[in-house]
Amino acid sequence: MNLENDTPTDIGTVVDIREGNAVVEFSKSDACTTCKLKTFCFFQEGDITSLSMTNTLSAKVGDIVQFEILPQARILGSFLVFIVPILFLINTYFLCRSGIGLSENLSILLSLLSVVLSFLLVKIIDLIVRKRALIQPRMKDIIQTENRK
Repeated sequence: MNLENDTPTDIGTVVDIREGNAVVEFSKSDACTTCKLKTFCFFQEGDITSLSMTNTLSAKVGDIVQFEILPQARILGSFLVFIVPILFLINTYFLCRSGIGLSENLSILLSLLSVVLSFLLVKIIDLIVRKRALIQPRMKDIIQTENRK
């Protein structure tokens, strides 16, 4: 836990360096196992997963680093995954039913299709947002450096 801002931190090993980013492999923390968003998170299946983050500490392959996932990323992810599809569903139904005057069955069908569209939109937003350094996981410290000869 990061005592400065109460943000959970994780520890992982740098397994690759690509274009200024470090690919960090780590075991899921206890917070991941109890998280209600674990199904929708970027964490992969299994005990070990990897993340790419800006290599702000000039870490090398084999270094063990401490990193954090900011609360802004969690809040944005929750909003995109849970709220946006519901907004699409409700707004499309009322637009089709009341605004355009379509039948109830057609309005329901179109609102369900809009949920699929919302997930495509969420995926596009996710790809754009991941590039912003503000919500990417951030390196906090190099705990142990790889022994070099």
